[in-house]
Amino acid sequence: MAGGVIDAAEAAGVDLIMPCAMHANSGGRVDHPVYQEFCSLMEQAPREEEYDAIILSLHGAMMTAELDDPEGALMTRLRSVVGNDVVITCGFDLHAHVTDKTLSPCDFITAYRTNPHGDMGVTGARLFHRTKDIFEGRFEPICAYVHFPMLTLGRDRTDEYPLEDIMSEARRAEEQGHAVDVSIFTVQQFLDVPNMGQTVLAYGNGSHEEALAAAKDIAALLWEAREDMIATYPTLAETIVDATQPTRSRPVIVGDQGDRVAAGGAGDSTFILSHLLETPHLRALIPITDPDAVHVLAFAQIGSSVKIRVGGKLSGSFEPLRLEAVLISRGEDANYVQQGPNGGGLRASTGPYAVLRHRNLHVILTERPSAYIDPQNFAAFGLLPSEQQPIVTRSGYHFTLNFASTGDCVTINTPGITAYRPEELPFSVARPFYPIDDIQFEPATAIRARAS
Repeated sequence: MAGGVIDAAEAAGVDLIMPCAMHANSGGRVDHPVYQEFCSLMEQAPREEEYDAIILSLHGAMMTAELDDPEGALMTRLRSVVGNDVVITCGFDLHAHVTDKTLSPCDFITAYRTNPHGDMGVTGARLFHRTKDIFEGRFEPICAYVHFPMLTLGRDRTDEYPLEDIMSEARRAEEQGHAVDVSIFTVQQFLDVPNMGQTVLAYGNGSHEEALAAAKDIAALLWEAREDMIATYPTLAETIVDATQPTRSRPVIVGDQGDRVAAGGAGDSTFILSHLLETPHLRALIPITDPDAVHVLAFAQIGSSVKIRVGGKLSGSFEPLRLEAVLISRGEDANYVQQGPNGGGLRASTGPYAVLRHRNLHVILTERPSAYIDPQNFAAFGLLPSEQQPIVTRSGYHFTLNFASTGDCVTINTPGITAYRPEELPFSVARPFYPIDDIQFEPATAIRARAS
């Protein structure tokens, strides 16, 4: 998203200053001192120099050890520094948890419109232009907020029914002039926070009546489609049978639903690996997060046979597997550039790694977790996905955009902490919400205008 803001600003001849940028994989609560350091750097810039506007590129579903809405707290801190005259806007992932504390200090919020996310740059450009319109007096944002406690569980792709149709209604509301901007937030499904659920934001220009009506209509469509947003996935056994069909011309790219690094998994599940070991003729490729194994293999000779226990050491959900294999490569780091469209152009690195071969099976061991949403991530290790069958990613659906030209993408039903099984999770403050609880559709609404 930040790249889209930068490109749009350069095209408009607007100078940008980026005081700080931080990024991390999904996981548990962030250590609060790390968050405090980020906030301090962000606050320091407007204290030292005057700015016309502040544009924030955030995810929206982070929590710290002390805060459930750190994004809202950051905005409040920035607002206290710059006062009400400076424009503050923000772009979020559509899985953001949007609260009253988020809305109050922020003049305008917009979200990705695609899931899997193929519009990060487009969203950033839209965010910049809306900010510029506010600053130059063409856009007086008045936000209509509608919220209700419901989770989508796996069927929240915007290129499939039902969310594809609901997103089209949001775009139609904009085209017909009912709202300047409409965002649907389907929320990250593992947040144990008060008021978790679906949120619709619709911004009018100087008035809110039509925007509020549009937001209510879209919220009603989400509720009506609630049963259709609970997905079912094929099993691993079914997928392996499909992958081994003699008529198959393209490899199968597998998304490990239960151990998605992009959703906070450790990437150390051995569930799929154990089954691949029982099917030795497959030219399979699977990554495993295992810093201990990487450290041990740093002292082994390339080409040597090794016996080592891999996986199952971080999440506590799986047992390590004993593997006899040949060490074919290792390194301290390998750099690559994602080909996209999800995160296209993003530079990344693998960190310390080792690659093992067991018969036809290649196992990538890394010190740190990765979602492997892009073929270039595998190519960085000297492995071409087009030559493997099947290929396992630690992603639920984002990988499908980037691997579409490589093979047939399928997300499978696997165990793990990121599986869509909310009834098994220890929610304490988020409930009640659908589909665990029997609730009535009684959405909360609010109107927010810019502070004066």
